[in-house]
Amino acid sequence: MHHNTVKILLAAALAACFAAAAGLGSQWESLLARPAGPDILRAQSSDDEEEGTDEEKEYTTTSRRTEAGVAQRVYREGRALKAQYNFVNFNRDRLSITFGMDEAELARYSSGYGYTDAEMEALRAWRSKARQEAWNAGWQKGGKPAAEQAIAGIETEYDTRLRALLRSRGLALRAGNLVECDMPLIVKRNVALMKPLALAFQQTASSRNYSEENLVGAVLSMVQTALRYKIPPAVQGGLHTGGLLPPAKALLSGWGDCDTKTGVLASILGNWNGVRMVGIAVPGHYLMAIRRLPAKGDVFVRYEGLEYVLVEPAGPAWLEPGTVGQATTALLSGAEGYKVDPFF
Repeated sequence: MHHNTVKILLAAALAACFAAAAGLGSQWESLLARPAGPDILRAQSSDDEEEGTDEEKEYTTTSRRTEAGVAQRVYREGRALKAQYNFVNFNRDRLSITFGMDEAELARYSSGYGYTDAEMEALRAWRSKARQEAWNAGWQKGGKPAAEQAIAGIETEYDTRLRALLRSRGLALRAGNLVECDMPLIVKRNVALMKPLALAFQQTASSRNYSEENLVGAVLSMVQTALRYKIPPAVQGGLHTGGLLPPAKALLSGWGDCDTKTGVLASILGNWNGVRMVGIAVPGHYLMAIRRLPAKGDVFVRYEGLEYVLVEPAGPAWLEPGTVGQATTALLSGAEGYKVDPFF
C-alpha cells in the first residue's frame, strides 16, 4: 500500500495559525553557591541505546538520521533555525514536520533554563552579608536570642530566593538539597510555544481523518524516532542544565534524552484540552502517561482513581502507547516505585 509523504511547513507566527488555535480543544474536548547535593539526572532510553560521544555543534550543522522511513535535518535558513523530521506513524503513514525559530528568540528562550555558578555565588554573597548585618542589628536590639532570630529570618529568605531562582529556570530544589528539572512547570511554559507545531499535526489529523489515537501516535512516533536519543551534559557553556534541553531547543538540536523528550511530547499534546497527562518518575528515568481506558495488554498506572496508559517518549525504540521498555517495566515494579507528576 502506497502512502504519500505529507510535508507540513510551519510559517512562524502566522495570524491564521493562532486564530485556528482557538478550535484546538473543541474537536477532542477537548544552590549554597550551588546546592550541596548533585543535580538529579534522568537519562535512560527505552532500549538501552547509548548516547553518541562525538561533539556536535548546535544549530550550525546539517545532520541526518535515516532508517526505515526516519530522517532528520537540522539547518539554518537566514536568521531562522529549522529542523525537519520525517517519521512513520504507528498506522504506517509517512509524515514530515518542520519546526523553526528565530536565532535571537531561541537565545532568549534558552537563557530561561538552567543556572550559572556566578548566579549562585551572587546569592551566597548576599546571604553572607545579610547574616552579618542581621546578627549585628539583632545583638544590639536584644542580645544573642534576638541575633539568632534575625539569622533564622535571613536563612528563610535565602531559601525563598534560591527556590525562586531555580523555578525561574525550570528547576526545583528537592529533599536532600538536590536539584532536578521541574517537568510540570516546563510543560506548562512550553504549551503555547508548541502551538504552531500542534496545529501542523492537527492539519495532518484533519486531512487523514485521524482519530485521537492516531493523532497522539503521530506526535509520539516523531519524538521517539526522529529525535535522536542523546544525554544532555549536566553543565554546558557554564550553564547547569539539570540534564535537560527545553522543548524548542531540543527540536532545533535534533536530540534529547528521556525527560527532554517527555517535555517535547507533553508540550505539544498539551494544546488539546481533552488530552490529560501525568509525568512518571522512576529511578534514573522519566516517562509519562495519558488518561484513557487501557486496552488489553496496555501498561498503565492509577492516579486519583483513574487509569493512565503509559507512554515511553525516550526512544529510540518505536513503542505504541501502552508499551514500555523492559528496563522501564522493571523500574516501575522496583522497590522504590514511581512518582506521579500531574502536568495540568
